[in-house]
Amino acid sequence: MTSTAPGSRGPARRGLFEVGRRGVRSGLRWSSPLIVRRFPQEVAAPALGPLGSSDLRVRTTVRLRCEEQGPALHRVQEDRAHVEAELATLGSRADPRSAVLRQEAAGLEHFEEALASRRTRLWDVVVAFEGWGRSEQEAVRAVSPLREALHARGFRFHATDFQAEALCVAPRPLGPAPSELFHALPEEGVAALLPLWEDRLEERGGVLVGLHAMHGTPIFLDRFQHPSHSSAIFGETGSGKSYASALGWIRLRWFRPDLSVFVLDPLGGLAHVVSELGGSLFRAGDGALALNPLDPATTGGDVRVKAAQVGVMFRALFPSLADEEVALLDTTLSKLYDSGGTKVPLLRDLVGRLEGLQPRPARLLTLLERATRGSLRGLDRPTNLDLSSRLLGFDLSAVTAEELPFFLTLLLDLVYGEVRRRPGPKIVVLDEAHYLARAPATAAFLDHLVRHVRHFEAGIELLSQDPEDFLREETGRTILQNLDSVLLFRLKDGGEAIAPLLGLHEGELDFLRQAALPGSAGYSQGILRTAALHLPLAVISSEAEDRLLRRAFARERTSSGPRSAGRPLTPE
Repeated sequence: MTSTAPGSRGPARRGLFEVGRRGVRSGLRWSSPLIVRRFPQEVAAPALGPLGSSDLRVRTTVRLRCEEQGPALHRVQEDRAHVEAELATLGSRADPRSAVLRQEAAGLEHFEEALASRRTRLWDVVVAFEGWGRSEQEAVRAVSPLREALHARGFRFHATDFQAEALCVAPRPLGPAPSELFHALPEEGVAALLPLWEDRLEERGGVLVGLHAMHGTPIFLDRFQHPSHSSAIFGETGSGKSYASALGWIRLRWFRPDLSVFVLDPLGGLAHVVSELGGSLFRAGDGALALNPLDPATTGGDVRVKAAQVGVMFRALFPSLADEEVALLDTTLSKLYDSGGTKVPLLRDLVGRLEGLQPRPARLLTLLERATRGSLRGLDRPTNLDLSSRLLGFDLSAVTAEELPFFLTLLLDLVYGEVRRRPGPKIVVLDEAHYLARAPATAAFLDHLVRHVRHFEAGIELLSQDPEDFLREETGRTILQNLDSVLLFRLKDGGEAIAPLLGLHEGELDFLRQAALPGSAGYSQGILRTAALHLPLAVISSEAEDRLLRRAFARERTSSGPRSAGRPLTPE
C-alpha cells in the first residue's frame, strides 16, 4: 500500500485502501486522524472531556505503557542534567529563560525523588482521535470541532496530511505508533486522562439508554435499583424526548416481560406506540371514555381519600374554585358515600345532593353543569374499562387544552389504583407534565405520586418541554429533587434555569446548546443526570426499533384530529 507523496495531487489507491492528503478510506468509510503532539503544562481533570462539540463520528484511542523504575529514573536524570547544563550556560545574565529553566529543574528533581521512593511512575502515552465519514471532507469536518476545543485548552497536534496511511490503517484507529508519538507523562498527568473512559454507567440488569456522546461507551440504567424509580425527560419540540421515552420502556419490557406500562399522552404519539405493541388504547375527550370520577375503587375503597382526590380534579378543571367550595364538595361527597351503601355514586348524584343544600351553591352548580350536561357528560356513568392489559395507553389528543389538567388528574387517579393493585414492575409515562406542575393543587397531587409509587415497585416518567414550569413553585422543585434521573435534551433557554438545581456546569450547558437533533443528525443528544453522574448521552435505536416507533408516530399524525386550542400534534 502506498500513500500520496508531498506535493502530489489526488489520492493513491492500493487494494481496499485509498489514501488522501488528510485521511484514508477503508471500505466505504473515510478516517481522518488527530494525534496529540504536545500536552499543556497544566490541565483540569478530566483533561479531555466533556468536549461538547464532538459527536459519535469521533473515536478516541489512548495507549499507555509504564516504564520500569530503573530506565525511568535514568530518563529523568538525563533530562534534569540537560536543563541544569543549559541553565549554567546562562550564568548570571538576566535572561527570561532562567526562571523557566529553574522551575523545570526543580520539578524534575521532585519527580526524581518521587520515582526513587516509588510514590509515582513514568508512563509513555499516545492520544489519538479519529474522525470518520462517507467522504474525506466529512471525516475532517467530524474531527475539526474537537481539534479547536482541545487547541483552546493547550493541546497541540501533528500535521498528519502525509501520515494518514500509517496512522489510520484499519481495523484500528491508530496503526503501529512510531516512538516519536509517545509522550513521557507522570502518573498524575495520566490520571487526568482516565475520566475519558471512566465516566460510564453500567448497572447490572439495566437497559441500554444510549451511548456516551464523547466516546461511544454504552450506558445501562436500571431504574428499579435506585431509591426512587421515577425520572423526567425535558426537551424542546423535536428534540426526541417522546422517542427516547418509548425506546426506554420498550427495551425494558424485553428484559422484564412482567412490566406494566401506563401512558397518558396529550399528543397521541406515545399512546399509539402502546397500540403498535398490542396493548389497549383508550381515547379521552370524545365521550367514549366510560370512567366515573367518583368511583372509590381507585383508592382501594378509601372514600375519604377519594373525596379529596375529586376536589383536586375539579380544582384542575375550575381553577377559580374557592377553598370553601372545595370544602363543600368534599363534605357533600363524603356524606354521599356514607349514605349510598354499596352503590357507587355518579356525578348526577353529587349534583342532586348539592341542589338540596340551603343556601343553594348556585355558582358551584353552574360550574358542574359541564359534568352532567356539557362536554364532560360522558363521564356521568359507571366505569367500564378493560384494564387487564399490561400495556395501557390513553390518547388525550381530542381533549381541549382547558380540560387537559382535569383529564390528566382523573387518569392518574385511575392509574394509581392499578399501580397499587398490580404485582410486578410498573412505569407510568406522563407527557406534557407541565399541565399539572403549574397549579399548586395538581402539583401537590403529582408530588404525592412521585414520592409513593416506589412502594409499589413503580416509577413515574415525566415528559415536558420546559423544566422552568417545575421551578416556579416549591412543589415543582421538590418533584424534580425526588426524581432518580433526569434526561435533558436541547432546551429553549439552553438549560440556564435548571442548571443550579441539577448542578450543571458551563461546559455541560454548552453541550446542551449544541446537542444534536434527530431532524438533522438522525439521533438525539442530551445529558443524563443520575445520582452523582452527569453523562453526555446519544440516544441510538436499532432499525427494527426505529421502524416500530416511526409507524406509531405516523399513525398518530393520521388519526388525531385538530385540538381546539391550537396545540401542536407533531410527535417529538
